[in-house]
Amino acid sequence: MSEPCAAPPERANAVTVLAIDTTAGHCSVALLSPDAAMVRVEAMIQGHSRAVLPMIDDLLGSSGLTAGVIDLIGFGSGPGSFTGLRVACGVAQGLGFGWERPLVAVDAMRTLALQAAQAAGEAGASPAWLMVALDVRMGEVCHAVFRFADLAGAKGWPAPVAGLVIGSPAQATAVFDEFSGEAAWLAGDGFQSYPALADWARQAGDSRQRPDTAVQPDALAVARLARLGWQQGRSIDAALAAPDYLRDKVALDVTEQAALRATMKAARDAGRLS
Repeated sequence: MSEPCAAPPERANAVTVLAIDTTAGHCSVALLSPDAAMVRVEAMIQGHSRAVLPMIDDLLGSSGLTAGVIDLIGFGSGPGSFTGLRVACGVAQGLGFGWERPLVAVDAMRTLALQAAQAAGEAGASPAWLMVALDVRMGEVCHAVFRFADLAGAKGWPAPVAGLVIGSPAQATAVFDEFSGEAAWLAGDGFQSYPALADWARQAGDSRQRPDTAVQPDALAVARLARLGWQQGRSIDAALAAPDYLRDKVALDVTEQAALRATMKAARDAGRLS
């Protein structure tokens, strides 16, 4: 079993990465080589296991590359859909074993933060913060805050300044409020799924931007972070790969479902939900 190791300096930017992400509402695969970047994305809630391997085959065929030139496999490790995370990890493990390649697990929060940072950079913006809220169901989001400077041209593995934690939308906005004195770009579907977060995002107008390209995790961002992780010695043997569930409980029990329905009904009756 191989141990994690840092990239040789002379090859730090010369790797070719295959990346897979089936975290949530998208199935995406990407190839990142020293010369090119390609990605395939399909919106789906179910069916990732049937779609991902044909998408990889199509991507390899379109790129003219073979499995033999791939140095590294990155996969979206979560948090996210219980089944989707197992698909990404399982496919990455299978390819890692078959091709004898190392893997890098890339969490959805850093992936989304990088996507927001790239969108800001393309717009010529330099916000202070990147705020991520990913819908993890059961009325909760996984939320975190990153420094834009740590994701823009990152040379080290980006660390959040707040989070990663799971909590209610109200808890997320309370954390975000601690950083609201400066401009922020927002990422993740939590800002669409929960009215409290959507309202909070609108309150400050242009100082809080929500790019369309940072709603769902994208495999090309996974590939970029996987390459960075490899440079930082974060690669692992395929046998060690595992999803990041962040919580053991993945569904509400009957009593909790009834309480959530009652809360949602009360909110609708009060006009807070459409």
